[in-house]
Amino acid sequence: MTELSVEEMEAILYEHEIREASQDVEWTMGTVVDDPHYEFPTGQISVDGRDAVAEHYRRALPSGVEQRAASQKRVHGSGPNTLFREATFSFDAADGTRRTGQYVAVIEFDPASKKIVSERQYGDTYFAEFLAPHLGDDYARYPGVSLLNDGLAAVSREQMLEEAEAGRANPGTRSLTSL
Repeated sequence: MTELSVEEMEAILYEHEIREASQDVEWTMGTVVDDPHYEFPTGQISVDGRDAVAEHYRRALPSGVEQRAASQKRVHGSGPNTLFREATFSFDAADGTRRTGQYVAVIEFDPASKKIVSERQYGDTYFAEFLAPHLGDDYARYPGVSLLNDGLAAVSREQMLEEAEAGRANPGTRSLTSL
């Protein structure tokens, strides 16, 4: 499999952000594969498919301009065709104050088309404050959108410790089950 360099992924992301700033949904969608997957764990939202992601942009892009949303990269990390971006994020809140928080985005790229396959955005409470109104109460009912945690099985502490013990790399370490 071909792997994109960090510089190539950053260039694709830069183009995507320029298009987002234009508020042109269709132009922005030109940087995304035909069947994208987005997640907003802060809002408990999972988004599948081109129409649902485009609906996200129809809701989010105007809010970003109205609230003077801006982000600045703090750290980039990478894996195979994946960029991890930690950023500072600022916006004008409803009460008129300027809020600044942080988010981490995990962005996967398709090396053949050089487009975004998925975005997962994890944010602090200020990011959640920004995200909530433009997603709206009805977004989870939009076709292709679901609640992220629906169907997840609960994990017990015993199960976690058993799995950690089984995967232990150093046999000389203390047993986790004794904690």
